Amino acid sequence: MNQDWRDIKAGNDVVGRDKNQFYLPHPRPLDLLSTQFKEDVEEDNKTYDILDELTHYQNTRSDVRDLKQKLSEAGFDYLIDEAEELKEVVAKLIVKNQHYKSAQKIITFLLADIESTFNATIKPKLQSTTEEHQVKALFREYLEGEIQEKLGENVLDIYNRQVAGMVYFLTGNCHLEWK
Repeated sequence: MNQDWRDIKAGNDVVGRDKNQFYLPHPRPLDLLSTQFKEDVEEDNKTYDILDELTHYQNTRSDVRDLKQKLSEAGFDYLIDEAEELKEVVAKLIVKNQHYKSAQKIITFLLADIESTFNATIKPKLQSTTEEHQVKALFREYLEGEIQEKLGENVLDIYNRQVAGMVYFLTGNCHLEWK
């Protein structure tokens, strides 16, 4: 039973037994930006332009009520000291990384994600929230875990404090309302 296999033509794989295929997940946007950030730092690839969308989040909108006033009016006076401190932490994070376009994109991505999640999920739940631990539980449930997972390698060292700080940063710059 001598068969000649030279004339076999196949449109795809020819497999004698089991065929194992492995598919790698597509890289997430923040993974790609993290890789780009490491390259930017290594090559000292700096920019002096700020992304328009990041500028949007840094600028205070027209209604001028600061973070303290917004939290107070919504009944969250007990958060003011920590909120002001964490807002400052985020402002420093932005300044520290402002010369790398990839870092600007990471921060902008996170600010946009936090703004969306806060408005869609957290804000409606704030009406029935009366204690600090409840607010922090909402941040933990809807923001911190999701953001940490998306960050992957976390090249900018953004942790839960900075995630909470981004909420207060957005609130202080009139992008979020608490009531």
